[in-house]
Amino acid sequence: MTGRARMRLVRQLHWFDVGLVCGVAASVAYAFGVFIPIPPRPEYLSFMAFGPLFAISAAGMFVFLSQHRDTVSLRIGTFCMMAAGLMFTAMATMQGSIIFQIRDFIAQSDPADVEVWRSVFRGTMATQLGLDFAFDMYISAGTFLVAWNVVSHPRFWRGFGWAGMAIAAAGLTVNAITFPENSGEAGLFDPAPLYGVWFGGFIVPYARARSWYRRHISTDLAAEPTVGVAVADQAD
Repeated sequence: MTGRARMRLVRQLHWFDVGLVCGVAASVAYAFGVFIPIPPRPEYLSFMAFGPLFAISAAGMFVFLSQHRDTVSLRIGTFCMMAAGLMFTAMATMQGSIIFQIRDFIAQSDPADVEVWRSVFRGTMATQLGLDFAFDMYISAGTFLVAWNVVSHPRFWRGFGWAGMAIAAAGLTVNAITFPENSGEAGLFDPAPLYGVWFGGFIVPYARARSWYRRHISTDLAAEPTVGVAVADQAD
């Protein structure tokens, strides 16, 4: 293997590791931001951290999955997942700024003005519902397309891919039915925990596949023509 090929191997492994670490961190951040009770500000910081961590993890997931088969659907799915991370970040930061600002205003207001501020709070929180649904659309599309590629991946059970596609389809359906309200608040089920369980399940075979990934990418790089690469190395 040439020096350039070794550099590519290291770079690809770095992306694999970064995606894995950010995927685990995103799962932990979401758990503390939604399910595990902690003080309000750390809770919301964890909630906001999920978006960028999820977006970065999507890049590492693509590096891992595309080693088996690099498809158009996988590339589009990865784009949608990264867009979902960006939409979530915008939504979460907007929610956080509204919540903490209005809370401060209420704490400093006369009792007669409290109900007015509560009405302002309800109105301003409604502005982030569009971003919330945009996140739902991107996370559903991304999950569906990535899960479609998981079905044929040798490191996953086929049923796990089909389950991801079913969760994505159901999640988008219920959120579209209740738009602009959140599906959980509108009386239907909230699909967010199902997404969390699926991506949490994705992390396990992802983490166990590092040696498989290294072996396969090393084989691919070793099989590449070396003449042109050697000339390029000398030119560098």
